[in-house]
Amino acid sequence: MNAVHRLALALALAFAMDVRADYLPDPAAAEAALRASPMVAQARGEFAAQSLKSESLTRGREEWTLGADALQRRIDSPQDRYTEWGVALSRPLRLPARAAADRALAGALTAHAEASLGEAMHESGRQLLALWFDWLNEASQARVWQAQVALAEQQLATVNSRIRLGEAPRSERVNAEAAQAQARLLQQQAATRELQARSRLTAQYPGLPVTADDALAEPAPPPGTADDYVDAVLAHNHELFRARRQAEVLRAEARQFASRRSVDPNVGVFYKNEMGGNEHLLGLSLGLTLPGGARHTDQQAAERLSATAEEAAVRLEQRLRQEARADFEAAAGQAANWQQAARAAQALAEAARLAARAYSLGEGSLDQVLLNRRLALEGQLMAQQAQLAALAAGARLKLDAHQLWPLDVDEDSAHTHP
Repeated sequence: MNAVHRLALALALAFAMDVRADYLPDPAAAEAALRASPMVAQARGEFAAQSLKSESLTRGREEWTLGADALQRRIDSPQDRYTEWGVALSRPLRLPARAAADRALAGALTAHAEASLGEAMHESGRQLLALWFDWLNEASQARVWQAQVALAEQQLATVNSRIRLGEAPRSERVNAEAAQAQARLLQQQAATRELQARSRLTAQYPGLPVTADDALAEPAPPPGTADDYVDAVLAHNHELFRARRQAEVLRAEARQFASRRSVDPNVGVFYKNEMGGNEHLLGLSLGLTLPGGARHTDQQAAERLSATAEEAAVRLEQRLRQEARADFEAAAGQAANWQQAARAAQALAEAARLAARAYSLGEGSLDQVLLNRRLALEGQLMAQQAQLAALAAGARLKLDAHQLWPLDVDEDSAHTHP
């Protein structure tokens, strides 16, 4: 077992405790939705087309040429005329070096198309996560505002009770009714945003069930070290694979151009019927196409493009390393932010509860209750957003490390899911 396999196994075990979470889509449904997405469908079609092109390149494109001629021979002395005709069959020969170069190019093109399909799967997975957490955020806010409406109704009932007992002025009913109306308005707006987010998600992934538990999981810092995570991401990064495959394609093209700098032989057979059938000719023909300077120029251009692509792949790897490390550190920081926000929200909620309790017992003012409730609401929403941001960051880490949904593709899977 090499180092990459050991690393992948270690991260898989580390993520195994929470890969399937109730706030995330079902893995089987997510995989089916990804494979049916427009981005992946297009990449799968391009992969199938490139596979056929590569097969054609491997077989070779040299074709038979059939020729025929008819003529009439005239002899002045003695004067006579003869009908003559002939047929010829020929084709170019592909030398072994050129055949090997063509097969290498065909394999490189197929590998590049496969990497592009994997990148489409990965990008579609990122898009699904973004749309999913957008909906999850709006749905969570809608539930918070629904709870606020219930609290506002309860507060209005408490105010009416105190007014009936003569313990509060009637003006407090106006304030309580205004708070209730505002809560209902904000709840309706949150419900509308949740419906819009759901529509965006189902429009892009129509077969995906959009359901999740009301209670969100508690975010945790990412397992392992940043170095382990960076290595795992680069071991599965289709964007890097595609850049490397592009460099391989250009190298294979350069070798193909180099193989074409030799002469191109053309062999054939011919038959001629001459002198009115008195003479019959059967023979072999050989032709040589001499290469010109353009073939050398094409080879130099392909070599230059190949070197440029290799340099771009190196720079891309460096950038991906930095981004992966930054994502790991950001996920750890967002988990810590949520812990702090949760503690603050809990303290504000307790203060609001005590203020409401005191008011129900005839102590304190309604203004203080409403103020404490507004602060508690802001703290709850802030903690909820921090929680969702931490959960989204953790899910993105698992996705990029290929520990969330199946994202790897091969030729069989590309053809299995039409």
